Amino acid sequence: MTLEMTRDYRLRWMDFDQYGRMQPTAILDIFQDMAILHAEEIGIGRDSMVAQGVFWAVVRSKMEIVHDPKHFQVINVRTWPHSLSRFSFIRDFEMTDEQGEVLVKASQEWVLMDIQTRKFCSAKDFYHGPTDFCEDRMFEKRIRKAPDFDEGNRPTCIITPSYTDIDLNGHVNNAMYANFAVNALNPGSEGAVKTLQIDYRHEALPGQPLVVHTLVEETRVLSKGVTEDGTISFVCALELR
Repeated sequence: MTLEMTRDYRLRWMDFDQYGRMQPTAILDIFQDMAILHAEEIGIGRDSMVAQGVFWAVVRSKMEIVHDPKHFQVINVRTWPHSLSRFSFIRDFEMTDEQGEVLVKASQEWVLMDIQTRKFCSAKDFYHGPTDFCEDRMFEKRIRKAPDFDEGNRPTCIITPSYTDIDLNGHVNNAMYANFAVNALNPGSEGAVKTLQIDYRHEALPGQPLVVHTLVEETRVLSKGVTEDGTISFVCALELR
């Protein structure tokens, strides 16, 4: 039996922007919910990891919007992990409509971090769950690092993470970074996202200002958030339709 989880969701009005496009943050939020639920089901949920002094964190997310989801639509979400490497899991996601047509596909790389030191831990030291993984990939190749770029005189936006951006791990929730990138870009009616990849380089903390630089090259958009001391918090690559 393949190790996976499926669940239905009804999309909400607030999941969409003013142009009727589903927000990338809303998509990532649903996928995060599925990952957490599935981790609990296979015995590696947050509580059991925290008891061992570690927690799950996402270091890379990539998604592609194949067809636009609609307001109040009932969608099915499926998730499955791939074989464990020393430091991480690759977990894939698929969002389909009631007829089974793919709306969104995504991959994420999850790691374990030490609660005290905030450093990566060997996942194989803590994972003792099932190993009957599905190796079907949503993307042909494993997701690679998002490209960086020179800030130069690029347009900037200063964003300070606040109360509603922070999750149980005390840092900015992975889904919120999509808001940072999209808000800095401020797309109009023609700025529909086709693909989005976020690399989480260093955790962003509450009250820590981020200068978000944006580079636009036709339909390709790169952005990155940098702290006051020059540390890159995240790098994001967007493709617009």
